[in-house]
Amino acid sequence: MIEVALCILFIIPMAMFLVAGIVPNKASNLILLTNLTRIASLLATIISLVGAVWLFNFGMIESGLFGIYDLGFLIRIDPLSLIMFSMISIIAIVVLRFSYNYLDGDSNQAKFISELALTIGLVQLLVLSGNIFGLFIAWVFTSLALNKLIVFYPNRKKARIAARKKFIVARLGDIFLLIALSLIYIEFGSGNLSVIFEELKQTQLHAVSLSLEVAAVLLVLTAALKSAQIPFHGWLIEVMEAPTPVSALLHAGLLNAGPFLMIRFAYLLDVVSIAPVFLFVLGAITALYGALVFTTQPNIKTSLAYSSVAHMGFSMMTCGLGLYAASLLHLVAHSFFKAHSFLSSGSMVEKVITKEASTYSRKGSVGRMIIGLAISIALFLLISSFWGVTTSSEYQLLIIGGVIFTGVMNLVVNAVDSGNYFRSILKIMGATVLVLMSFYGLEELTRLTLGAQIPPIAKPGKLMMFLSATMLMVFFTTVLIHLLSPILKKGTMYKNFGVHVRNGFYLNLLVDRITISNYKRF
Repeated sequence: MIEVALCILFIIPMAMFLVAGIVPNKASNLILLTNLTRIASLLATIISLVGAVWLFNFGMIESGLFGIYDLGFLIRIDPLSLIMFSMISIIAIVVLRFSYNYLDGDSNQAKFISELALTIGLVQLLVLSGNIFGLFIAWVFTSLALNKLIVFYPNRKKARIAARKKFIVARLGDIFLLIALSLIYIEFGSGNLSVIFEELKQTQLHAVSLSLEVAAVLLVLTAALKSAQIPFHGWLIEVMEAPTPVSALLHAGLLNAGPFLMIRFAYLLDVVSIAPVFLFVLGAITALYGALVFTTQPNIKTSLAYSSVAHMGFSMMTCGLGLYAASLLHLVAHSFFKAHSFLSSGSMVEKVITKEASTYSRKGSVGRMIIGLAISIALFLLISSFWGVTTSSEYQLLIIGGVIFTGVMNLVVNAVDSGNYFRSILKIMGATVLVLMSFYGLEELTRLTLGAQIPPIAKPGKLMMFLSATMLMVFFTTVLIHLLSPILKKGTMYKNFGVHVRNGFYLNLLVDRITISNYKRF
């Protein structure tokens, strides 16, 4: 009885958002919509704390099924859904509060709040779904609600183009998801995620049917399309025409649906052979691509968009390695960071205009760069050894730690080569130690928190070891070339390559030709 009451508590704020979404979006209802959304977001955050206390003491709970043939709507409250629900609730508070001021005086403010509330409610339904039917319905309608927000100002041509591309990509993903979930339902005879996961736990590695192998690959494709993996990332770059709160909610919340789907079906990915490799390769290429392109963008919002592409690729790549806790940790951290980045992007523009933004000048000294590189490598090896992360123990974690190391290496070498004061260099080194220690420590904490919701880290096969080692070397080489830019930038080849990078290697043009055959219509 208490479990049912707790499930109802979670349904209340979600229902309030959905009700706000269907309230006639007239100016006369603005106060009602504002109050509904404000109460719903605060209530959801408070209920998240109650749910955390319950899970800590009693474990996962489920509501009864509303449906037939074991398909329908079912609320599942476990560590994964609770973390995602809490994150969405907190972001909703911030984005909604920003929206109240952002559109103050706009004649369509009530309409915007209404559509925003509907989207938030559907995202909450998605993460709480304990049945594949409810998950699919929430997945599809979340995308449709987002499309309405993207074209909130229909007179903006670029917004309509981006919405069209997003609609086509999303519907393709919906088809893949429908086929994948249908195959899973046929295989297990149930839509209940608990039943499916228990069956998968009993399945021997690689001893799975062809239908499950196909279902896993289709789930990867669904997640890739949802989370703007290349080459289907163009809509995300062009969606900047939407209001700023939409960009914040999209990048901090809705993009995470891809990695969330992979973490939710971690037990399936754990027993198949093709999908994890495909997921890792696609994520790694996307992460490298996004990281390269975002550094060359002159527009702040476009740069943030490419940054999101890179971060989503990193999360997907991490799932491919079987590090689902690390992926969730990165997903949550990226969400809060990106929400803040978009909502404060206007302030950053003002700082750049008034020359208040911090800058540094590289000297291009090879000796200084070698010292910075040596310091970085030493710190990484020492911290990894401290946590017991080696090539023979937790190999995948060492690889992902190495990718993070390439990022902090960039900071350390820049600081040393910029001729900063010794005190400043020590601060950067301290920050590097903090980042690496935090990653290993928080990853372990997240793994303990998720508990039985994800499988234990398995020993990687030879193919995955080769691919991951190769990927790490590519990342390291790329950052090394970037660090040598003060020396290389004088060459014609480097400048020409920079032009191609700035244009995203023109990958978006291919999707343009497919999705916008008659561009002049727009």
